[in-house]
Amino acid sequence: MNGSGPIRILHIIDKLDISGASIHGITQALKWWIPRFDKHEFEFTVCSLRAQGPGGKFLEREGITVLYLGRGKFSPMTLFELLALIRQERPHVLHLHGYGAANFGRLASWITKIPNIVHEHVVLPNQPFHQTVADTILSPLTSKAIAISRPVRDFMVQRRKVSPARMETFFYGLPLAEFTYPDEYLVKAKRKELNITSEESVISTIGRLANMKGQIYFIRAAAEIVKSAPQTRFLVVGDGPDFSLLQQEAQRLNLGDRLVFTGFCEDVPVLLALSDIVVIPSIYGEGGPLTLFEAMNIRKPVVGTTTGMMDEVITHGETGFIIPPKDVSAIVEKLLFLLQNPLLAKQMGEKGWEVCQYYDIAYSVKRLAKIYQELFSSS
Repeated sequence: MNGSGPIRILHIIDKLDISGASIHGITQALKWWIPRFDKHEFEFTVCSLRAQGPGGKFLEREGITVLYLGRGKFSPMTLFELLALIRQERPHVLHLHGYGAANFGRLASWITKIPNIVHEHVVLPNQPFHQTVADTILSPLTSKAIAISRPVRDFMVQRRKVSPARMETFFYGLPLAEFTYPDEYLVKAKRKELNITSEESVISTIGRLANMKGQIYFIRAAAEIVKSAPQTRFLVVGDGPDFSLLQQEAQRLNLGDRLVFTGFCEDVPVLLALSDIVVIPSIYGEGGPLTLFEAMNIRKPVVGTTTGMMDEVITHGETGFIIPPKDVSAIVEKLLFLLQNPLLAKQMGEKGWEVCQYYDIAYSVKRLAKIYQELFSSS
């Protein structure tokens, strides 16, 4: 705490929901982070550069203050409105998430002399040229930078031009104490709701329905698996811009009731608990998928691709399997192996739980508190 009260943090984010999905990982992280800081030491406000949407309402329901600029992606008015908001809120640190937030936020930081944190959560291989130019110009204005994984760190240094001297790498983590195995009654009720019998195996993929997440390869693998394992059900959990496209693919492959689209669900632990295996078929863009840690903490084996930090966390053949992106035959092979070896699959899930305990959100809260204090003291 400083002499005039708590250290005030303004989280600035491009948008709190993404491409038709209700919320994204950053929004979820904010929901977990903010209540875990000492209220006497820190005070938080979230600012979205866009208009109110489902993600903002999601945070507001948690009692988190969210403000909206309601501006378009390239609106020059964003900077002026952001400066007005900073004068109103008088933050001590600007915590920036997303391209627009990093661009306008670093300019606002330079003008107001308030330190900033550029926090990157994903790897975007097709970064627009104009953003590379902006990052090259604005890089000297970066007070501190955080990457959630090694691949994201490399992306920030190589593509976003952030000095390695300002970089730090740590995952935001999961509230492990809260994300425990749900009551068996809820699991049975969900199985009944989805018309899944006790004899059927369940394989799930959970995430935003978008090209980069690779669910189409999961669906194609499902069509192959049911030929030799007809007592298997597949769940595609989430919403997003590819919802219709993926439904059409499932219909084309005549999957019928073998594959269920659940839409966006807040009871993810229940869906994970009724699953035997979880698949994360991402093609690119992953920094550290929350689903990976959620599944491991519910003791489920994970089949993931070589994107993001999955190959850092999953020990191939011990806690799950790592496969190349877009490889339907590899998904089929590993899933059939796990279905045919349920005891081994259970052992993998148990080992995965042990690994997951190193990724509790308490670490990132503690580290962020220290960073906030250091930036406040140096300003």
